Amino acid sequence: MRSSDDRVYLAPVDHLRAVAAVLVVLYHGCQLLTARIEGRPRFVPATDWLYSSNPAATLVFEGHTGVALFMVLSGFVLTVGAHGRPVRYGRFLTNRLLRIYPLYLVVAVLGMATHVSLPGFADLLRVLTFTTPGLPYGGVFWTLGVEMQFYLLFPLLLRLLTERGPAALLRLLAAVSLLRALVWLSSPAPGPHTAALYLGLAGRIDQFLLGMLAAWVYVRHRERLRAARWAAPAALCLALAALWTFNQLHGFVSDSPLKLVWSGTEGAVWALVVAAYAAAGPRGTGGRVSRWLARLGEVSFSLYLTHFLVLTLLCERADVHDWVPGALPAVGGAFLVTVVVALPVTVAVSFVTYHAIELPFLRLRRPYLTAPAAAETPRPRQREGHRGR
Repeated sequence: MRSSDDRVYLAPVDHLRAVAAVLVVLYHGCQLLTARIEGRPRFVPATDWLYSSNPAATLVFEGHTGVALFMVLSGFVLTVGAHGRPVRYGRFLTNRLLRIYPLYLVVAVLGMATHVSLPGFADLLRVLTFTTPGLPYGGVFWTLGVEMQFYLLFPLLLRLLTERGPAALLRLLAAVSLLRALVWLSSPAPGPHTAALYLGLAGRIDQFLLGMLAAWVYVRHRERLRAARWAAPAALCLALAALWTFNQLHGFVSDSPLKLVWSGTEGAVWALVVAAYAAAGPRGTGGRVSRWLARLGEVSFSLYLTHFLVLTLLCERADVHDWVPGALPAVGGAFLVTVVVALPVTVAVSFVTYHAIELPFLRLRRPYLTAPAAAETPRPRQREGHRGR
């Protein structure tokens, strides 16, 4: 069943959601299970990051890029769905809460249940605001906090795009990039301080804005993109090249200026992929592979939130190293266990949680778009410094 928030059914978008979720599972599986197979007590990114000269391998080792793809898709889907129609702010936020909170609260409360002490009010407040960094199974919760901030800003950003055109969002992108650089240059932090930028709204707003811009291009130039059959493969190759370069430069664990531009670069290449594939990809039911990918994309949020439970179980309770052939390197064994065990189990769990937890609340959502505003005679633009209140 499609989300009621999406006015336009786009099978390619569900395909990309599935890709994003699977990339995150493969990434966490390889990173965490490699440490488990090698007998290391825990994963330390600064010393244990995985590198490869093979672009296909770097796609997995840098599979955290699935988060960027999700954030681009959020801006894209919301903008395409609301194109040309005003948004009712209250209903929109209610719908987004119904989308995120039910499954998130179930997973978060289960994590709290692993603690010996009873949770207090402060613990519950941290859960409600997604600020639970030490909670079991909560390695991806920070992204939900960023998404909620996107949702708070979206109606305003959409109005800017509608009334001022893409130039308004491009100027906003440039301003954010400039301010982010100033923060990085002025920060007194002795350790890697780009992490706070990269893992928060300041470092991720680029990706949401680029998703909105991709939607603007898609809505106006869909037929041109569809006619350019090379666009989607070329965009995907560009994304793979960017990830390979990032991996070779040890970008994720560095505190170099590279991190300041990476969020925008990552968002830009995925925005190209999204716009091109949405225009050129299959429509309707498609073939069997298309339908299965769409079904997987439908449960991608469950896949994203529950995969840590499965990986934690494998790391803590299973003798994973005994499952791997001796001739296979640890990272190869981790990939094998992730693909053969962790991913199928997570998919099975996700279909259960989607239909039992997500779907009943998704059906409670109500339309948040109003009728298109009547056409008005354009008024002369006023100077920025003398706009009426």
